[in-house]
Amino acid sequence: MKHYKKITALIYGALLLICVGIVWFLGALNRQGNTGDGRESAAQEGSQQSGENPNGGRTPGTENGPDVAGNGLDESEESEEERLARLEQERQEWLAEYRRQRRCHRGTHGSDKNKEEAEKPYEPPTLMLASDLHYMSSTTHDDGKAFWSMVEHDDGKIDQYSEEMLDTLVETAIENHPTALALTGDITLNGERINHELLAEKLQKVQDEGIQVLVIPGNHDIQNKNASTYFGTQREKAEYLETGEDFYEIYHQFGYDQSPNRDTASLSYVYPLDAKHWLLMMDSCIYDDGNHVEGRIGEAALKWMETHLKVAKEHDIQVIVLAHHNLLQESRLFTTQCEMENGPEVTALLEQYQVPLYISGHLHVQRIREHVTGPGLEDEQEGIHEIVLSPYSFPGNQYGMLNWDLNDTMTFETRHADVAAWAKEQGSENPELLNFSEWSRQYAKSVIQEQVKQTITMVPDDLKEKMASMYADLYLPYCLGEAVPWNDAKQTSAYTLWQRVDPKGKKFKEMQSMAEDSRVARQSCIIQ
Repeated sequence: MKHYKKITALIYGALLLICVGIVWFLGALNRQGNTGDGRESAAQEGSQQSGENPNGGRTPGTENGPDVAGNGLDESEESEEERLARLEQERQEWLAEYRRQRRCHRGTHGSDKNKEEAEKPYEPPTLMLASDLHYMSSTTHDDGKAFWSMVEHDDGKIDQYSEEMLDTLVETAIENHPTALALTGDITLNGERINHELLAEKLQKVQDEGIQVLVIPGNHDIQNKNASTYFGTQREKAEYLETGEDFYEIYHQFGYDQSPNRDTASLSYVYPLDAKHWLLMMDSCIYDDGNHVEGRIGEAALKWMETHLKVAKEHDIQVIVLAHHNLLQESRLFTTQCEMENGPEVTALLEQYQVPLYISGHLHVQRIREHVTGPGLEDEQEGIHEIVLSPYSFPGNQYGMLNWDLNDTMTFETRHADVAAWAKEQGSENPELLNFSEWSRQYAKSVIQEQVKQTITMVPDDLKEKMASMYADLYLPYCLGEAVPWNDAKQTSAYTLWQRVDPKGKKFKEMQSMAEDSRVARQSCIIQ
């Protein structure tokens, strides 16, 4: 039996080294093939949607980090001998870091413990997921009039407790101890440099515990001219990240340094969770020519992605793709600027290589959907699933957990970070924090309710209150992926008021859209 376990461990180790070698080789080909290549121009800038911040910038990246000009390293000046030596050094550094983090994850100490761990049977990875943190450091405001004006016009995010919510997420990740924590963009409020820098400091605490943190940008994070600070009565412009190089400089230790192969045309990279599972962390943001809400995966990045999909399929490696923007049309309520501009093209590519799952954020609504396969696909080929993560910055503080079993069946579920428990442990006496789950939901409801009231005219204030309350009661469950209680709502006097006052109005139609989207909960699934 002992010999069997040793043979199993040797086979698994060999698979891991083969996996690393394959990805490194792809990196070498990618670097060689892209030397001197220019960057693809971004898509045309779309119209900005009310309530969303336009985002843009440039996305250049290189294996060793971008240069000042943003065009990557000039490898054409290297001799062949120097280039090969550099590539070998990069491979060895990645291998050393990968092995170090596996040791940290396992918590091995001493030769006996190492031998015991080496003989353990294979355990599939676990992935913790969060999106749209919209982190706002307390250093960027003074809790004054300008700050509260921003909060009251926001979409329900609990900006005033952003620090506490992020600290809770950090502690929750450490407690869960997944193989990795992946953040799918919009990690700062509006791309303020100070928010990025302080966020990176907090994320380092997770990585220090042996949990790899993986980040990609969202449309709020780079080239966002809405970056601001809020002091007194003044909202003032703040320094923001202007290029992809700026993002890389702050977050290179969170996935980029550990990747054996980065895309030279964007902030995309591959991360092997283990020998059997790869994550393609794709940069879907447009910021080369300004500030865009919309997203797309550029032509060069698509070719880079296809190379990895092809090799992974040949070696029976399962690939999961993560990006900020949505792959599919996911919402009847939010119909613009969410699905990637080239979503159908990306979907076709992923289904060609039978990628089972794509994970995104951006929409601010928890959704799970399977793409309906179209003409020309094999009958036995199933459509790709997309999981859209709800914003962690909303009430509920939802995050996702993705688990594999030995048959590569994936189980996804949403969970709630417990801010109240964190606050109690910190010795807080703040009643809002100590009852955070209920308080935050009621607070966000009051914000949405007040905003909806402003759209209702020719109705007494008490009736406005009742109508707006109904909208808010549906909006929060919708965002969290819960089943919207539409049938119950239709029995209320508020529903009758909407029918009489504004049956063809925008808000009434929005409520109907929310109900149609959320007849059942969208918070968990099994993907085989």
